[in-house]
Amino acid sequence: MNKAYLLLGPEEGDKKEKLDAIKREIKASYPDHEEESYYASDDSASSILSSLRQPSLFSSFRIVTINHLELAKKDSPLVKGLKEYVKTPQEDVCLIMISIDSTSFFSAEEEKKIEKTIFYEEFESNKINWIRTTFRKNFFAVTEDAIEEILSSVENNKAEMKNLIDLISSYYRAKDESKKVIDGDDVSAVITREKGENGYTLFKAIAKKDLEEALMIISSIALNDPMRLVGTLSTLTGEFRLTENAIELKEEGYSDKEIQKEARAITTSSFSPKGFNFRRRDGIFLCMRNYSKADIRRIIIYLIKSDNELKKAGGEAEDIFKDIVYNIIINAGKVNDRDIYTPLEVKLV
Repeated sequence: MNKAYLLLGPEEGDKKEKLDAIKREIKASYPDHEEESYYASDDSASSILSSLRQPSLFSSFRIVTINHLELAKKDSPLVKGLKEYVKTPQEDVCLIMISIDSTSFFSAEEEKKIEKTIFYEEFESNKINWIRTTFRKNFFAVTEDAIEEILSSVENNKAEMKNLIDLISSYYRAKDESKKVIDGDDVSAVITREKGENGYTLFKAIAKKDLEEALMIISSIALNDPMRLVGTLSTLTGEFRLTENAIELKEEGYSDKEIQKEARAITTSSFSPKGFNFRRRDGIFLCMRNYSKADIRRIIIYLIKSDNELKKAGGEAEDIFKDIVYNIIINAGKVNDRDIYTPLEVKLV
């Protein structure tokens, strides 16, 4: 078993499968293992590096995961400390470093001590074939408009696409045993029925700067399934990334119609799909009008930083998500002190 892993790239579905496989292997060998999860920042550097060297009093093995390593600067204390650590890792620790970037800040010599894997997003044609194959495993054929609806309705990774495909398949298997083909209306109907409000409706409310509507959407999502809040945050991040590129295209002289066809979410991958459908169009163009390019870039960084906090929130996830959205609409992601309760009482009463 390796003592250090570096999981890179934008394909979150395959990355998660690798992460789960590593943890299963460790769990089989060390049933009493402990897990610690951190977010990469200058503030967390001391805690992470101390934890890596500090032996556990209660378990024989530990997993230390560092998320969003792409936000750490190359000359930061965290990166310098990790470069030193991988040279002489602890025997009772597995270090897992995760980044959406496809490049590593480790030297070739340091990488000999690490198992590095890069998870690239697949070409659009491969994703289309993957969706067809996944439906076929569930005993359904799928139309072209259904595939387009799926690609535009969830985050661009296999994990979320598979969840939606399984949901659609289960729904129509129970509803109509004779049904063999899934079309775009079928996909849309399940999304509306099962999810109601989602990350895209929330993004549109944020784009309008309608705080009251945005908070009600969050409450609706949490009431239906609190576990969806993490995926909703991921959708918001993707839509703001797409808007960032749409603004750049606008600055280059593209028309609104050309922007809708050509815009792609700005990521480290060159394979993100181009364009957005009419359901997302209003939100994207509203966001372009109501937030500056600097605002959007700051909001993207803020959402990425908030991801780990939301994942750890447990029963407080809804309140934390409302804090996040308040900061986006009112402060464009600027404010760190997110005490929303007094302002909200004044605004909503």
